[in-house]
Amino acid sequence: MLKKADFCNIDGENINIFLYKSVIIGSGCAGLNCADSLYDLGSRDIAVITNGIMLSTSINTGSDKQTYYKLSVAGDEQDSVYDMANTLYSGGCAEGYHCLTEAAMSLKCFYKLISLGVDFPQNEYGEYVGYRTDHDFRRRATSCGPLTSRFMAEALIRAVKSKNIDIIENKRAVKLIVKNNKVRGVICADTETGDISVYMAPNIVLATGGPSGIYSESVYPKCHSGSLGLAMEAGCEGVNLTEWQYGIASTDFRWNLSGSYMQVIPRFISVDCYGNEKEFLHEYIGEERYDLIFQKGYNWPFCPSKLCGENRSSLIDIAVYKEICKGNKVYLDFTKNDSGYSPNLLGEEARGYLENSGVMDIERPIDKLIKMNERAYRLYIEKAGIDLKKELLAISVCAQHNNGGIDCDVNYMTCIDGLYAAGECAGVFGVSRPGGTALNSTQVSSLRAAEHIVKQKRRSVCFSEADKRQTEAFIKMCKKLTSGKSELSSIMKNKRNVAEMMSKFAAFVRIDGKISFTYDYVSERIKKFYEENSVSDRTLIFEVLTLRDILISALCVLEAMKKYRDEGFISRGSFLTAENENVFDNMSNIQTESDVSSLIKVKYKNGRTESRIDKVSKIPDSEQWFEKVYGEYYRKNR
Repeated sequence: MLKKADFCNIDGENINIFLYKSVIIGSGCAGLNCADSLYDLGSRDIAVITNGIMLSTSINTGSDKQTYYKLSVAGDEQDSVYDMANTLYSGGCAEGYHCLTEAAMSLKCFYKLISLGVDFPQNEYGEYVGYRTDHDFRRRATSCGPLTSRFMAEALIRAVKSKNIDIIENKRAVKLIVKNNKVRGVICADTETGDISVYMAPNIVLATGGPSGIYSESVYPKCHSGSLGLAMEAGCEGVNLTEWQYGIASTDFRWNLSGSYMQVIPRFISVDCYGNEKEFLHEYIGEERYDLIFQKGYNWPFCPSKLCGENRSSLIDIAVYKEICKGNKVYLDFTKNDSGYSPNLLGEEARGYLENSGVMDIERPIDKLIKMNERAYRLYIEKAGIDLKKELLAISVCAQHNNGGIDCDVNYMTCIDGLYAAGECAGVFGVSRPGGTALNSTQVSSLRAAEHIVKQKRRSVCFSEADKRQTEAFIKMCKKLTSGKSELSSIMKNKRNVAEMMSKFAAFVRIDGKISFTYDYVSERIKKFYEENSVSDRTLIFEVLTLRDILISALCVLEAMKKYRDEGFISRGSFLTAENENVFDNMSNIQTESDVSSLIKVKYKNGRTESRIDKVSKIPDSEQWFEKVYGEYYRKNR
């Protein structure tokens, strides 16, 4: 039950003050697991603060067969913690200590989920068999189907509720209270009334996801915007904010179109402003298009380094992008084959897969999909009312996951004492990562943070005069933002403007000059924020402060992109850098590089950003002699 500690009159308002030992911001798989783990480790004074328990990305996203990545535990697959760590490290620009930790704790977290009732498939002998995912050479991946992360979140919700941990909904965290580089609390705005409240705690875990609100072409759920700006404004450092995953996704209903959706080889069409429909892939790719569509199922994220080599499925993303740049709308059609399609045109890999799946002789893509993965078909009917037997599916190349985030140490603590980052908001991945590592990381990072919090035994904090002054300054800012005439429509328009610019110039295609142009545009919006976004309705303060966070987040991401280019780099991962929008006119001019050691780190203060280059750490040589580990462990934990 929520406990009210006190209230304080600040600038004429009675502000509720709550005292906790640990506060978790965010209610996805990372936040929920952190709360549950803290309780299991003996900590009881916990609160989870969230916009809504059912509004997390974990609850509202997935794919055809959403992947969970962990150490292999079935059959004769030979695997080890260091093998998995090396796979994570080989993607580039991921700290070695994070790679080792994510690998070492993967099974502990995996089996906990099973104990909570997450129904990962096993064979008749109890083995949790796996499959290969993108950027991997082992069979470490597993799945509960399209909604793996939702099943994880639902199991964790049940666990947290059974322990009577406080879940505080309809709240957006808007400012962290920090003193002497130690976190002391967080100020929140009510998403319905605009009321301000304060939650004091010496331990705060950010489990707020990626900065999803900065892009218009996005597969993140519309209810999610992220809170990178919250951390950056508090003094945290961003790392690898240049590195994202982009890929083809449906847009009317935001969903990843990987795996089965592509392996059944749907028809790609574009429709111009006059309603004229055409198949377009043959113009860009030729007869190779069918194998590349199939491979897109394996290689969902856009990857420019493969454009001129093997697995060139990213040519599909480019073709979709070019059609959209013409002003056309692009769709997938599962109801019929491409007019030039013949099974005889498929390569050995695609033919073997479709034959083994028993669908090679089935005519239409939709019938193949239903036979191979009926749950993937039914998902669109049940979640969006879209029947792929009858309807076209609008698509684009969308942002899906930020592989960077808030810089943190081996315990996932940021540069601010007592402030942790868990899940996607933690910058633990670099250039590329195996599919499913994000779900593993939600559990590893949150458990690791919980374990460190318990060991630190930080003293509880009260609401001091210094805390009151910080809160008062924030309340005055809110009053200034609610003394104008702007309406919700203008706030939403300002959100769209920056998100559309980011998708056009700073997504998987990044245009030289336009990055700086967009940076200057966003910087100007921050400078003029009060005059452009001051509303008359107090209940809109949630939307106004969300926009503010999006602007700060976008500015930090753009600073990282500018710094990377200013250092003379081109692209090492998920994006292409171009002099202009005609980047794809001559594919032989596409350049990538193999830089896997340079970390771009960004700081933000008072509307200004600065960045620096750091070097990635190697995987540590961990102690393996049992007697030494045994003695050191009990010495530290007695």
